[in-house]
Amino acid sequence: MDKEFIEKMKESLLTMKRELLAQLMENNADFKQIVDGMESKDVIDIAADDIDRKQIVALGSKTVNKLKLIDNALIRIEQGKYGICMKCGKHIPPARLEAIPYAVLCIECKASDERHIR
Repeated sequence: MDKEFIEKMKESLLTMKRELLAQLMENNADFKQIVDGMESKDVIDIAADDIDRKQIVALGSKTVNKLKLIDNALIRIEQGKYGICMKCGKHIPPARLEAIPYAVLCIECKASDERHIR
């Protein structure tokens, strides 16, 4: 995968993360209070910090799960493992990553998992 594409995906993930954090702050006074209580840290780093996770989970587990997926994708970028299926080890097609930048499975493995769930 070329560096330009990975950099584009990193920016997309960071934008998604900013938007989710802003949404949490806008819709939840408790989360906003946590963010306001942080010293001069960047808002993007707050979800990754060891702030009161239980309180954040109570605010919206679906949003928090998405933030975790985004954080994990950013870690995979730093480790040079972004875009590699965590199940079969094949490259995840760029079109899938553009649709779901935090995807961890290729289309075939995701479809297989969904068939097993049914």
